[in-house]
Amino acid sequence: MTIKRTRRDLLRAKRLRPTGKDVAFRLLRDFILLFFLVMNLFPLIWLLVSAFKTNREILNSALSWPEAFNFGNFLNVLSKPAIYRGFLNSLIATVLSIVINLAVCYMAAYCMSRYRFRFLKVLSVLLAFGLLVPVNSTILPIKILCDKLCLSNSVVGLSVLYAALQIPMSTLILEGHLSGIPKELDEAAAIDGASPLRTAVQIVGPVSKSGLVTVLILQAVTSWNEFMFAMLLISDESQKTIQLVIHNFLGMYQTNYGSLFAAVIIAVIPMIVLFVVFQRRVIEAFTNGSVKQ
Repeated sequence: MTIKRTRRDLLRAKRLRPTGKDVAFRLLRDFILLFFLVMNLFPLIWLLVSAFKTNREILNSALSWPEAFNFGNFLNVLSKPAIYRGFLNSLIATVLSIVINLAVCYMAAYCMSRYRFRFLKVLSVLLAFGLLVPVNSTILPIKILCDKLCLSNSVVGLSVLYAALQIPMSTLILEGHLSGIPKELDEAAAIDGASPLRTAVQIVGPVSKSGLVTVLILQAVTSWNEFMFAMLLISDESQKTIQLVIHNFLGMYQTNYGSLFAAVIIAVIPMIVLFVVFQRRVIEAFTNGSVKQ
């Protein structure tokens, strides 16, 4: 019995021993992952290093290390009141768009995943079609519509537009996530006397945190970094977002690239912090979505 067990253990260890093909595959996988890691980190590192350089150093050699770390660019940016005003406007637009988008898309996704009604397939096709329409082709209709609805030149109007533009993506993401949650949870809540609205908000909502956080991050990044519609709809200096304020650092005849890069770094920090805080929830959403209940 002991000899048979020893042979079995040896055969199992031999099967588990990595072959040359396994080692080559792992090396190739690690090289590809390292390549994409460097490709994604290099622009951010270059931007951070350039923010400490003078204009002369940037123009002479864009890839060189700074002669001395100069904090004057950050002090120059932080001394401008427009930066704080643009930061606040972007924060308001982003938070409002997240609230509107999550409220509308979650309830729509809940109804699509829990109920069967006549135009369900038509609604799904329309949402999918909304992902195929290029945003650039909607500039003129959106401009006319926002002017007629008095949404132009307003941070609140900008947040409504941002929320509306992400409705197809957010609804389909949440619908796919909610479809993986058993309907028995709703039935148990109904037996206990919970209304459909209470079931959606207090029972199913906490279970779908991963999907909600994923939509939250996508909406936040899109709204915070959006430039085209803000440039089109906002002309009042007091309503300009951080992206428009950064654009003002580009001069017609001369540009202070060091201050421009410093302003970009300041604008990027909130989104990096947001992703670092919620990255575990995002990973959970992708892993949960890959497994069918």
